[in-house]
Amino acid sequence: MRGPEIDEINVSERAELERLRQIISTGPTGFVSIDADGIVRIWNRSACRLLGWTPDEIIGRPLTELLIPAELRAAHTAGMARYLASGEPTVIGKPVSLAALHADGRRIELEFTIWPSWVGGERHFYAFMRDMSEQRAAEEQAARHTRVLLATIDAQRAVTAAAHDHDKALRVVAEQVMAVFPAATGAAVELMDGGFAAAGALTGYTGLIGVRARPGSLAGEAIDRRRVVRCADTATDERVDREACLRIGVRSMCAAPLYSGDRLIGVVKAGSDRPDAFGEVDAHHLELLAASLASTLRYVDDYARNATLLAERTAALEALELSDTRFRLTFENSPLGLALSSVDERSFGRYLQVNPAMSAITGYSAEELLGMSFRDLQHPDDVAATETALRQMITTGPDTVRVERRYVHREGRTIWVSIRVAVVRGGDRAPSYVVVQVEDVTAQRAADARLRQMAALLKIIPVAVIVRRLDGTVLWWNSGAQSLYGWTPGAAAGRLSDRLLNTVFEDGSAAEQRATLESDGVWSGRLQHLTAAGRTVSVLSRQVVHRTADGEVEVLEINTDVTAARAAEQALALNDQRFRAQFTHSAVGQVIRALDGSLIAVNEAFAGMLGRFAEDLIGRDVDEELLGPDDRSHMHNEIAGLFAGDATSYTHEARLRHADGYWVDAEITVSLVRDSQNRPKHLIVVATDVSQRRIAERARDDAAAALAERNTALEVANQLKLDIIGMLGHEISNPLSAILGYSDLLADDCEAGTPAAMGIGVISRQAQRLDEIVREVLSMVSIDAGNLSAVRGEVSLHDGIAQALESAGATGVPVTGPDVALRFNPGHLQQVLVNLLSNAAKYAGGATCVRIEPSAGGRVLLRVEDRGPGVPEEFRPRLFERLTRAERDAGSVRGTGLGLYIVRSLARANHGEVRHEPHPAGGSVFVLEAEPV
Repeated sequence: MRGPEIDEINVSERAELERLRQIISTGPTGFVSIDADGIVRIWNRSACRLLGWTPDEIIGRPLTELLIPAELRAAHTAGMARYLASGEPTVIGKPVSLAALHADGRRIELEFTIWPSWVGGERHFYAFMRDMSEQRAAEEQAARHTRVLLATIDAQRAVTAAAHDHDKALRVVAEQVMAVFPAATGAAVELMDGGFAAAGALTGYTGLIGVRARPGSLAGEAIDRRRVVRCADTATDERVDREACLRIGVRSMCAAPLYSGDRLIGVVKAGSDRPDAFGEVDAHHLELLAASLASTLRYVDDYARNATLLAERTAALEALELSDTRFRLTFENSPLGLALSSVDERSFGRYLQVNPAMSAITGYSAEELLGMSFRDLQHPDDVAATETALRQMITTGPDTVRVERRYVHREGRTIWVSIRVAVVRGGDRAPSYVVVQVEDVTAQRAADARLRQMAALLKIIPVAVIVRRLDGTVLWWNSGAQSLYGWTPGAAAGRLSDRLLNTVFEDGSAAEQRATLESDGVWSGRLQHLTAAGRTVSVLSRQVVHRTADGEVEVLEINTDVTAARAAEQALALNDQRFRAQFTHSAVGQVIRALDGSLIAVNEAFAGMLGRFAEDLIGRDVDEELLGPDDRSHMHNEIAGLFAGDATSYTHEARLRHADGYWVDAEITVSLVRDSQNRPKHLIVVATDVSQRRIAERARDDAAAALAERNTALEVANQLKLDIIGMLGHEISNPLSAILGYSDLLADDCEAGTPAAMGIGVISRQAQRLDEIVREVLSMVSIDAGNLSAVRGEVSLHDGIAQALESAGATGVPVTGPDVALRFNPGHLQQVLVNLLSNAAKYAGGATCVRIEPSAGGRVLLRVEDRGPGVPEEFRPRLFERLTRAERDAGSVRGTGLGLYIVRSLARANHGEVRHEPHPAGGSVFVLEAEPV
């Protein structure tokens, strides 16, 4: 039986146990108790929250079945049995991390603290459980940061190790991206210069790479924004090629631009087969990796120059792998200047930490730099812009910026630096400090300037300059090549030059050319190329092999257009061939005479002309042995004129000695040929035998003399004729005037109709007819003798027409048009008008109308119209010739054929003209054109 003390203790213990139970039940730490059989006896609320099991679901059930993962159950059971048998603890009393199963089936890492106890003679085990997820996540995050840093260092080291092989270096970059990001199933890197490499799911597929992506693509956005961009799900994101992503099994991506200074050099991209595989931390890591790899890739391109530096950096990176101070050593040994800068307003921009490279670049020691800010280093003109940009980065972003600025070196000189600034923020996104990466680009800028100058010179050089590979692939060509061949550099780049230009080798072949370049390093020769316009050009090509800094073999080809010179050579050869053929086979005698008078070449025609053989004349002195004595002095003077440039050739007649001793009359043309320096070289003499022509000319001269004598006699006879005709005209005119006068008197005295009156009428008509003939003959004589002249005066056209109508007995003919004063001889006007009216009366039944009309140019036209049969068409060209009459009218109408001849002569003497026009309604129109007053 128990005593009272025991009851009190039990009560006290029970109260304490109750307090402990309440503490355990409501405490923040999970608590579980099991018995020796592994059955759960206690399960508090925190354990419920931690693993999802309610007390009702778990108490009374085996712990092994509910909480222990299947693969750990055997080990748990064996451990319990061992402890119960031996009492030796292995995990008792100390925290251990074990995996437990949540009620929803997922695994959770928990920290267990286990201890045993005896309750009522039974063995029990108690354990506190604490969720390690956040701690694990933090540790994993730290480990991941460490892995990223190590992977970055590994990547730099791996890329540096592959610097001798550009393509391998790119592959290493892609592989390292996959190594850094566990979620990545593929990675790719592509450079602007065409370099490309991929790993994993992105191998062999360039369509997803940002450099070639369409505008608005994922990588294009990364380039435009100059920062990392993510695609959570390729199945819904319009910035990616969904079909391509589906085909290669990519569900999410992350892309970052690669920059060297401010120059975009490419894009790096990671892909995963899971959606939303990359978070913001991954993006930040990729950005850091891209920045590091971009700098490393730049040094890959300049491997030879930076081999020593890369070796030192590799050694430093290898050492960093064995040390807990990797970041510090990287900071200290970086070839780029690195500094941490304050963002505190009290010390804004002051350097907190600098590496030796920063001192090497600026000339200041680390101690000096730690007391300075960017304002002390940068050129005064750059400080304001830098401070504005830095403050904007801190307040609104972006977190990284790359710029070029001027530093003032400790020695006072100005240096150019490329600065990459990154704002480091804490968990609350508040800025902690600024990382400044500085690279001295003074030499690079100078080299770039020199390269630009050299490139500008190559562009404007007036010959074709081509840079190609040994296989002929065109890498670049200048404006001279574009001008010569017609293809732009963009159209030619990447194409085989021999195929593009349809190269034809005048000597050798393309294989021989390449073999010579590989063995000797140089080649020169003539080529024929086809231009874009289809024109064939000949070029003199000089080619030399050179190696680039990365070991690539290139050929510098300089082509000079010699098409014109080649054509001139061919034309000269052709002309020489033609000249020789013409010289040899010409029917005209030709010789080539040296300046000393000896014959260099003689053709058969010349030798035959002198009765000699051509070979017998070669070397003979033409002046002394063949030329007539009287011609030597003349030829000597003419040749002097050719030497002086007064003329290029001359022609004269000379005598040449025949083999039989007589002289041959010849027409000789001598031309001077000059050499390329314009100095006299030799003479070409062309000789034509003119002996027969001279005989004909003498016969012609004799005949001309006889003809001149005959012409003189004819002129005397013609003058005699004219004198006789004139004399007869005057002698006939006097008695004819008496006959006409007395016939008029007799007609007045005789009664009309009587035989006497009729006889007197016949006498009067015949006398008038004879008077008309005499006047026409006298006018013709005056015209032929050149004595026709006109004293022009002012004449009223209406009065002249009225007088002529009365004289011609045609007063009833109508006259139209205004009166005009003409400048005309009155007698000549009457003779012209009367003749035209008389002709109309004789041949057309009389004039039907006389019209006065103005003419272009201020002239006056007088038109005499009739409705007769008109002038026969075949006779019209001879209508105004003298002594001509139409056959149609010669037998029926009397006339002399002089009337119209005299009319035109009189009109022209008065500065006028007469012409004939067919009347539209039938008949003729004779038009007198005269000058008004």
